[in-house]
Amino acid sequence: MPPGRPPPASRRPGAPRALSRYALVLLAALLGLAAPVPRPAPEPGPPPARARARPGFVARDGAGFVLDGAPFRFVGVNLYNAAGDPRIYACGSTTADPDADLDAWFARLRAETGARVLRFWAFQSYTAGGTDWRGLDRVFRLATANGLKVIPVLENQLPDCTRGGPRLDTWYATGFRQPDGGYPLSYAEYVRRVVARYRDEPAVMAWMLMNEAESRTAAGAAHPEPLYAFAREVGAAVKRLDPDHLVTLGVIGSGQAGVAGTSYARLHALPSIDFAEYHDYGANDAPLPGAPLVPTVPLRAAVYTQDERWTWQAAPYQTPAARRWETLSGTVPAGATPFRRIGLNLSGDFSGDLYLDEIRIGARRYDFEDGTRQGWQSGPPLGLQAARGAPAAGGAGALRLSVTPTRGAQVWIDARPEDVPGTAVSFRLYADDPGRIVPTDTLAGALEAARRLGKPLVVGEAGMTTCASERGSLVETPDGRARKFDAKLDAFFAAGGAGFLIWAWRPDAACAYAFTSGDPLNPVLAGHARRLTAPP
Repeated sequence: MPPGRPPPASRRPGAPRALSRYALVLLAALLGLAAPVPRPAPEPGPPPARARARPGFVARDGAGFVLDGAPFRFVGVNLYNAAGDPRIYACGSTTADPDADLDAWFARLRAETGARVLRFWAFQSYTAGGTDWRGLDRVFRLATANGLKVIPVLENQLPDCTRGGPRLDTWYATGFRQPDGGYPLSYAEYVRRVVARYRDEPAVMAWMLMNEAESRTAAGAAHPEPLYAFAREVGAAVKRLDPDHLVTLGVIGSGQAGVAGTSYARLHALPSIDFAEYHDYGANDAPLPGAPLVPTVPLRAAVYTQDERWTWQAAPYQTPAARRWETLSGTVPAGATPFRRIGLNLSGDFSGDLYLDEIRIGARRYDFEDGTRQGWQSGPPLGLQAARGAPAAGGAGALRLSVTPTRGAQVWIDARPEDVPGTAVSFRLYADDPGRIVPTDTLAGALEAARRLGKPLVVGEAGMTTCASERGSLVETPDGRARKFDAKLDAFFAAGGAGFLIWAWRPDAACAYAFTSGDPLNPVLAGHARRLTAPP
């Protein structure tokens, strides 16, 4: 969700319809979220190849979706306030006649963009604490009438359009089981009511447990475990009550606390999580942010120096690509002169051969064409020798390092008096290993993680601003935004993506992240929608 989202309006009382105590107890038993201390759930196993499919329900088929036996790939939009009702709660675009206006909005966006899926907020605020369902009922009824599937988002990480945020690790650990922010229901109780009410509703494509979930401590440190336990428990509970609808967690995916690195794949590997999600912001000129993913080796390398007092300083570490010459650079830092050593520090689990060539220190150049090591030395566990006929950045000579896993090993040369602070240093390095692709906190990395899991990936939000910046975002022209989204959609679906939702369609505004009728983005989306639904 981009910054600058409108603040939540005050909740107006709706027409409550209280559930009986018997119904609440029955729902608690069905969903299994009532116990204050959950039983430990088993670690995830391999995902099923195909989800159970009822007529009219979207299901997962390996790394894609199907609807009534046919592949289901889609473009769509976010209309976050679709469930807004002035008699209950609204946040964003307002309406005097919710039934007529929402029907007209759905018809417009369906006709103009070709959208097949719409994502919207279904927070407790929109249902008067789980007692007034008119807003959600309307969304599902009119979505069906206009040929749309919807993704209801059940709560927000942030405080926008809800209460109680931003949510910390403690909320994911236990807080979701108690009412917070002045809500009458806990998140667990609210999810129970929503899922029980709409488990037979074919308009629902999937339940999204959160918007942009992340897990950090009050001090700001990442704390992945509470979010993982939350996703495991709540996802499994929703599946027990509603085995026919898809479920996903709902994350940004670009390195947020508790989701970064290997946590992204671990969260989406859970059996109850049917597909992965990513939000694409801030990379307007990159059709597929993070691409291409390059195989790397499990090694970190950096230029280092030791001054006259043997004080150690190193440049930023890099992870070398596999079987490709790369340059590692640094400069002699401030320190006590004369410096003693200049070299390369290596650490990691790599086993194999590394080659060094075209080493430069100031005006000096080491090319190893004479078949010697030219003064370079190494410490254990590195083996160092001059090599001819091996991979070389230029000519036929290079240094060959035989590497075994190490926490720190060096190759160096004695510094000279002219190697003063500010002297440029560079190494050409080649790792002779096929390496492997490590998913990164980018859209390309999320696609790779989803591919390995055998699950679909949906871009749940992607936005660019026109006419006004939001918190430093680049400002595009409407035509420029349309062209850049066209390139993004091409790249995403060519890479195997399953669905792509734009942030955000609004009926009455076309500035900042919003777009509406007449925007050049509409025909771009409609063109992709036609191609995705065309017979093979």
